[in-house]
Amino acid sequence: MAVSGMFAGAALSAGMSLKQIILAILIGNLVLALYGGLTGAIGAKTGVSTTMLARRAFGRFGSLIISLVWAVTLIGWFSVQAGFFGHTIHTMYPEGGFFSSVPVAASWGGILMILTAYFGYKGIRLLSNIAIPLLLLLSLFGIYLGISHVGGWNNLSQTITEPISIVEGIVLVVGTFAVGAVIQPDISRYAKSSKDSWIAILIGMVIANGFIVFAGAVTALSMGTGDLPAAMLQIGLGFPAMLVLIAAQWTSNDSNLYSASLALSNIVRVSKNKIVMAVGLTATAIGAAGLADYLTDWLVALGIAIPPVAGILIADYYLIHKQRYRFGPGTTYAKVVWPAFIAWLLGILAGSYIQWGIPSLTSLLVALLVHWGLFVIGRRTNLKLTSGDTLEKEDGF
Repeated sequence: MAVSGMFAGAALSAGMSLKQIILAILIGNLVLALYGGLTGAIGAKTGVSTTMLARRAFGRFGSLIISLVWAVTLIGWFSVQAGFFGHTIHTMYPEGGFFSSVPVAASWGGILMILTAYFGYKGIRLLSNIAIPLLLLLSLFGIYLGISHVGGWNNLSQTITEPISIVEGIVLVVGTFAVGAVIQPDISRYAKSSKDSWIAILIGMVIANGFIVFAGAVTALSMGTGDLPAAMLQIGLGFPAMLVLIAAQWTSNDSNLYSASLALSNIVRVSKNKIVMAVGLTATAIGAAGLADYLTDWLVALGIAIPPVAGILIADYYLIHKQRYRFGPGTTYAKVVWPAFIAWLLGILAGSYIQWGIPSLTSLLVALLVHWGLFVIGRRTNLKLTSGDTLEKEDGF
């Protein structure tokens, strides 16, 4: 449950009816649950992170590119969330002076978010156990007050100035967790079984993420504004809303930074904690500069560009290697697996230019089929599809 989902819901409310919003939320989160469940199950079975899995699917050196993409994407998300934090504080306390100005609040908020990521998974879990139930209660209470404010569900209405199609709405919803669904192995590697991982992702996507997007949409519809903090102030939630929004943004962002540090540790020989500090401070500065202003464009881009990577990981593990992966010292990897990059490019192009269907799902399926198909052709024609081999050493490089 991430506050960015509430803002996405508010964005949907500006261009869709309530029925269309519900349909976009349902389909979008089912897409997320599908490929997030498949990637998460891989993590549960292998016990390794997403960047480690990429060594098999993309090659040892090819995985460095994937790690860099993950890092840049997650740093971008951290920056967006830090910007949301600053915006929330300023909206709640516009007369707070220097410390409640958007860039300054984004800065000290980002520093808070760095702390739990610095302590790793245990820090994230501790904060989430406190913040997520509170966010759920806030969302329920916000929906109740919003509906009461307009006099019932039938009175929810809005003036649509920039219509959003169902397909565009689905892509936007997928964008709220496009990266998170791919990097499920970062967390699901701790799951006791793949079944547990599947249950978690289904509840997390279809129910939790779906609900949080819906709550943002209803709150915005009832108040007539997509400015979520302002809408909550109008409803009368005030200080409690600020505390919960802060905590929820915090839990979202420490996970972003945690996974970004895992990705970068696949590239540079520096301890994860040092990476967390350096990347966190850089991303905080970017967030303070106003990256959050481009959230919708960011979500749409992610909703098309990231799912193909999931398709490649799924095809490589389930179809090509038949669920048989090996990791650790002494393991031999290809340096670059060229079909993976060809499939990624074609997946993005398919999602961008094919006019029918759901672009996020189209890009995933095209990448999956191309990656698998190239290996089938390669085996039948004895065509070499990889560049060289490299041996995994004790230090992981």
